[in-house]
Amino acid sequence: QHEVDPRDARAIREALVSTPGVQSVGEVVLHRHDDGLLVTAVLGFGPSTPVSDVVAVLREVKVAIAAAVKGVTGIVLEPALAGPRDDMDTPTDVIV
Repeated sequence: QHEVDPRDARAIREALVSTPGVQSVGEVVLHRHDDGLLVTAVLGFGPSTPVSDVVAVLREVKVAIAAAVKGVTGIVLEPALAGPRDDMDTPTDVIV
């Protein structure tokens, strides 16, 4: 069993929430494996946000995650329509 450090999970969520342009953060899943850590996350954007802006923000999020936690070997981000901004303490994180 590969355990994920809860500090890494908090650091990743903070990187997601604090990146300008991210309006909401949905499910975040951390997958620890022999080679490192795979991060998957659903990020909310406003319905009128231009695609080019979404792409730029996703790029910034990847940089922020890589800076927040060492050993990240993959990042998969799913853009979605934003829900209300109440995601600071949501119980949706799954650690595998």
